[in-house]
Amino acid sequence: MHSAPAYGGYGAAQMYPEHGAMYGAGMAKQPFRRRPTNPITLVACLFIPVVIFTVVYSMQSFAFHYNSPSTCRTLCLLLLVGVISVAGSTAALAWRRREDGMTDPKWYTFLLVTSVVAWVLAYVLGDRNFSVNISPYMDIMNLNVYHDVDPEKYNGQQMMDAGRIVFAPGTKLELSRSMGFKNLDTYCVAPIRSSANATGIPTYDFWAIGLNCCSGHVPDFHCGEFNNPQAHQGLRLMRDDQRAYFRLAVEQAEAAYNIRAPHPLFLYWMQDPMAEVGAYQNEGYKFWIIGVSTFAGFQLVLEVLAIIAFWKAGI
Repeated sequence: MHSAPAYGGYGAAQMYPEHGAMYGAGMAKQPFRRRPTNPITLVACLFIPVVIFTVVYSMQSFAFHYNSPSTCRTLCLLLLVGVISVAGSTAALAWRRREDGMTDPKWYTFLLVTSVVAWVLAYVLGDRNFSVNISPYMDIMNLNVYHDVDPEKYNGQQMMDAGRIVFAPGTKLELSRSMGFKNLDTYCVAPIRSSANATGIPTYDFWAIGLNCCSGHVPDFHCGEFNNPQAHQGLRLMRDDQRAYFRLAVEQAEAAYNIRAPHPLFLYWMQDPMAEVGAYQNEGYKFWIIGVSTFAGFQLVLEVLAIIAFWKAGI
């Protein structure tokens, strides 16, 4: 008569895995193995930062920034907070759950970092595009246009809201009374008058301007379309950072030629100001396209480098 095995005899290996029982050895913890990256994750890491860059760059560059600057800034900041909150919490959760092999935290971290970089670049570059190109265009388009202006009958104070001025026929530049003020660049000015043959008028409030197109020592103004007989229009200077230097050049001309300029308006002398105004807008759109395209290429290169780096690191 065979005796029955003791209770729990078969399960002894379960109770004492340290003695090398088969069950314990079979269930030993397996080492971490690198999981293939989900293609959808790679696509998301490429396109989400590009979308963020495009949205912020567009808001900062164009008319929305001009018409509602506070709202534009607030929406951009809210987008940044949203990006950090969503991408940051997702990345943190992925790192906490990385041991289960179901998440890939490195790409969530990559997405978080590149999204923040996209926002910063878009905010800074968009503001630059706006300041240099779109803001001058919008400023000029929102100012008035005056036609058939005779410099002898009008003064600068009457046209402080002028964006473009079409002067009366016969209006010329008085190059013999031009002047330049040098401060790194040379700020050149020449008075605008009704007739080149007149002996002079006591007050000059309309001045043609240019940058680095005169010596500053002698009256040799040769800026823009100074020698174009068809030019008799002026496009107003919109750069506040340059206005003070042109004013100093006018003050030098007042002292040198014994003339007066109580309310000077600074104008670019040209035949077709609207072509120049349109160029501001065109430049704004051009730099927008260049910016979005360049960042998309930059993001693609970053992702390729990240794939290579992660593969070599074995993660």
